[in-house]
Amino acid sequence: MVFLLRTPAQCRLFGEFSFLILCLALIFINCQSALFVFIIPCILVRFFMLAGNWGEHAFIDSHNVDNFYRNSVTNINCLHNRRCFNNGYHIGHHLRPGMHWTELPQDFLNNINCYIDEKPVIFEGLDSVLVWFHLMIKNYRYLASRFVDVGNRYLDQEEVIAFLKERTKKIVM
Repeated sequence: MVFLLRTPAQCRLFGEFSFLILCLALIFINCQSALFVFIIPCILVRFFMLAGNWGEHAFIDSHNVDNFYRNSVTNINCLHNRRCFNNGYHIGHHLRPGMHWTELPQDFLNNINCYIDEKPVIFEGLDSVLVWFHLMIKNYRYLASRFVDVGNRYLDQEEVIAFLKERTKKIVM
């Protein structure tokens, strides 16, 4: 069987089908346990991981889509960073994927001038799932209140809101 799995996509597909077969078998053995131990947690975890990933990449500069400073979000001073390996330092993670997670906050501070030059989206006290949630309900005012204006570019909250809306516009290629 292993010789048939030649690509990562084939391995993932095999894993998905194996998990589905396991869940189906467990439903026949004990439906309630299968639901609460395997199926519901899997659905919830996938949902929150997808929402978080979406929140990490929701603000894209349509003129420079390949620039990590302009297609990723950094979240600082949030509980999520303390619990999830500094995942909020997402720009730094993309710039140097091999960097150890404990080095991300200092790397952010060491390279703050690059962040100032690149006009990134940085939030304080928000994790990516909360960013996703506030985007879903179109609460740009709250996002703007948590926005970190590195470089002091914006005069007021209305300018920050306009910037955030500009970065969430549909990109047509």
